[in-house]
Amino acid sequence: MRYLIPSLLLPAMIAASPAAAADVVFTGALVNSCVLNVGTPGVLGPSSDGQTLSSETGTGVAAVLAVVAVGSAPTLSFSAPSLTTPAGFSGTATTAIRYQALSGHTQAYTSGASSMSGGALLDTITVNSRVQSASGFASGLYTVRTVVTCQQ
Repeated sequence: MRYLIPSLLLPAMIAASPAAAADVVFTGALVNSCVLNVGTPGVLGPSSDGQTLSSETGTGVAAVLAVVAVGSAPTLSFSAPSLTTPAGFSGTATTAIRYQALSGHTQAYTSGASSMSGGALLDTITVNSRVQSASGFASGLYTVRTVVTCQQ
């Protein structure tokens, strides 16, 4: 059986129907993360007076640290530099580091812990080190170490 809808009722039925609606939703999950990579290890070179080993004198080379962070801008913390000396070294030495980031942060030579915050999500940091000893240095391997941590 067929039903005929009078043509006058059809516009009223269309106008009375509810409007169609749809939500368009965007979601995303983000986990803050930070990757540190030492692309160039540092090298200590001797000064001409024999009282300084430095990445900025003689055959010295600065270390280069790359930072890749996801999420918020990281805070990098540098531990106080420590020195490992050969068995024949009996003098007293002062160890310090300094660094400069492409993002603009600069730290002068310091023997203590330091940090930089608000750096870029992508950054490159040049780290220099020096060891000074008024009595000079015995032959052997000298290693300066600072631990860099990234927090967000």
